[in-house]
Amino acid sequence: MGTAAARALSSRGRAVLLLERFTFGNANGSSGGPTRNFRLTYHDPVYVRMARQALDRWRRLESEAGLELLRVVGGLDVGEATDSSAAALEAAGEAFERPSASEVAERWPVLRFDEGAAFLYQPEGAILRADEAIGAQVGLARAAGAELRERTVVDSLRPTGEGVELVTSGGDVIQAPTAIVAAGAWAAPLLRDVGIDLPLRPTLEQSTYFRMEGSAIPTIIDWDAAPSQPPYLVPDPFQPGEFKAGSHLSGPVIDLDARSFDPDADREASTIAWVGGRLASQPQLVQTETCLYTTTPDEDFVIDRIGPLVVASPCTGHGFKFAPLIGEVLADLATGEQPPIPLDRFRADRPALRV
Repeated sequence: MGTAAARALSSRGRAVLLLERFTFGNANGSSGGPTRNFRLTYHDPVYVRMARQALDRWRRLESEAGLELLRVVGGLDVGEATDSSAAALEAAGEAFERPSASEVAERWPVLRFDEGAAFLYQPEGAILRADEAIGAQVGLARAAGAELRERTVVDSLRPTGEGVELVTSGGDVIQAPTAIVAAGAWAAPLLRDVGIDLPLRPTLEQSTYFRMEGSAIPTIIDWDAAPSQPPYLVPDPFQPGEFKAGSHLSGPVIDLDARSFDPDADREASTIAWVGGRLASQPQLVQTETCLYTTTPDEDFVIDRIGPLVVASPCTGHGFKFAPLIGEVLADLATGEQPPIPLDRFRADRPALRV
């Protein structure tokens, strides 16, 4: 979200300084890795409409960067929750299909589901090249004049009469009219020091990577298997035969200063078992990687301006797909312009976030 905002602001001729505590595309936070899922399918038409706007901006980013970042594979949702997704898609004017179990089996012979399962297929489901997307945003921001510093930790920030003052771990004091805080799991402690107390919960999530010969498959979310922690499968069309799988929001709360990069063996075994039950042939296990989620109590984003600070926490494990849209929104908030989406739902002072 930070690189997206830097790109949006610098493209408008604004002076931009971006501070990254690690490196761009690092494995410490939530945005690194080869792929992310893009989907129009949501249980709420607000997010469906946002995803449509984000898709337009992904295509614009591809054009500006001269690089393919998103490839369509289709998205298949499974379970009773597909009824609410169908209603949301219909309310937003988006196309979808409701195939039967036999139709799913005929179209994707490698998949295995119960005969009575409900399905929703959205043909514009896609895969994003995550590392390349961040790199594209970085490159375009720099080309437009933004200054981007890696390995720079912000120790503190405070509002002043003329804007905001930041102090880095290296002792640099930086003053600016506005600061956008898009620090992911590190946002809560940074904002707490200036009286903005958000109940953001960092958890250690993981995805297991596999390799399998065979035909192309769509992205899959299996809502019936575990409605609050649904298993997912994300193919990599840029590396045919490779895919990752895991369970959404299934990891423990962690201490950011003492996180492990070691995967949990029980969750890995659970993912392997789920994958084995959904595929006609056993895939080859490649590896399991960890990443962070930053979750709000209602699983909605936090996007708001409070004085000279713009708070950006599009999080809860489903934010990456919106990056170029959110970057534009953050730029609008920073410059006092009208964002392209309504933001009341994402206010920092909404009842669900009161602690």
